[in-house]
Amino acid sequence: MRWIVLLILMLGAAQARAYCIYNQLKDRDVSVEQDTHPDALRDERRMRVTLKPGESKCCQFHELDCNPEGRNNSVVKLLVQIPGTPEYECTPPGPDPLLKVTGSGSIRIQPNPRKSANPYIVRIATLDKDLTGPSGVPCQEPRSKQVSPPKGRK
Repeated sequence: MRWIVLLILMLGAAQARAYCIYNQLKDRDVSVEQDTHPDALRDERRMRVTLKPGESKCCQFHELDCNPEGRNNSVVKLLVQIPGTPEYECTPPGPDPLLKVTGSGSIRIQPNPRKSANPYIVRIATLDKDLTGPSGVPCQEPRSKQVSPPKGRK
C-alpha cells in the first residue's frame, strides 16, 4: 500500500508546473516584483524577491499568492530590475513596463550575447518555447533617467 501512495505522490509531483525566474548574471542581483494582486488580502504575499547571481525562484501554478488565477496558463505580470550602478529595467516595448509569464513559463535574465548598448536581456518561455525572439527583451536604464538629446537653438 505504501508503494502505491508513494507512486501516486511522485506522479502528481512530476505533473506539477511552475513559473520560474532565473538570474543567469554572474555579477549582478536581479529584483523581481509581481504586479499588484487582484485580491487585496493577498497583496502583501505577492512575489517580491531579490535573486543573487545564479539563484532562481519558482511559483507553483496553484499558489494563489504568486499566480492569482491558479492555472498553468494564467498570465502573471512582473517588474524585473537590475539594481546597482547603473540600474536597468527589463521592459518589453510599449507603455506597459511589466513582463508577462504564464503559470508554467520561465524568465531568464542573462548577459546579452550580441554587441549592444544593452548589456543584459530577458528570455521568456512557455513550455520550453522561447517567446522573445532572437534579440530577447532588452534591459535598459530606466526611461526617467535616460538623458534626452539637447534641443537645437533657434
